[in-house]
Amino acid sequence: MLLNKRPGVLVHDDAEGGENTLIMHIQAYLCGKGEYDPAAEQSFAPALCNRIDRNTGGMVIAAKDAAALRDMNEVIREDWLSKFYLCLVHGRVEREKATLHGYLRKDSAKNMVEVRDKDFPGAKEIITKYRVLGERREGKDIVSLLEVELVTGRTHQIRAHMRMLGHPLLGDGKYGKLDKRFDRNYQALYSYKLTFDFTTDAGSLAYLNGRSFQVEKVDFVEEYFPGTKI
Repeated sequence: MLLNKRPGVLVHDDAEGGENTLIMHIQAYLCGKGEYDPAAEQSFAPALCNRIDRNTGGMVIAAKDAAALRDMNEVIREDWLSKFYLCLVHGRVEREKATLHGYLRKDSAKNMVEVRDKDFPGAKEIITKYRVLGERREGKDIVSLLEVELVTGRTHQIRAHMRMLGHPLLGDGKYGKLDKRFDRNYQALYSYKLTFDFTTDAGSLAYLNGRSFQVEKVDFVEEYFPGTKI
């Protein structure tokens, strides 16, 4: 299953619990269709194959059975899946397109990451590609629309890498600063397209080879760049 998650929805329960999460909606949907019986002994519970942040919207992959989960995990592990995001950033981005290299270290206690352009203790390499799709002036400021491809998929990679570049995302209070002029509740980041490209057999998922899937619209693109085709 491919799901288009709304910003603000948790994919899984956090430590506090008590919220309607994406995986709960998936399981309830499949239960209603008769494809999942939580009371059955040794029943496979539908599971997520990837995750995105609570305040990021877009495409999430779920497996309805054990074979799909096994094969999709292999697809992700072997990098046979390309993930593309759209985001709005502050400022005019100097280069129209680029491949960014850096190093990221996660601080689990603070749920934040640090990104530098040179290796440092505890860090892992990250690679982020982007291309500029448009820019517009907002008063004295410029807002740029980017398509970003994750070559590596680390925690908060896009948000932290763009901040390091000097272009934090609109609405991102963790890696930038909130600006009331842009009146955003969530960071302007959306997982909008997935493309499958297998180099060997992918088992039950072979039918996905060469296919791309994307969402029909992204609200912040329509708001800031109306008429832009994604």
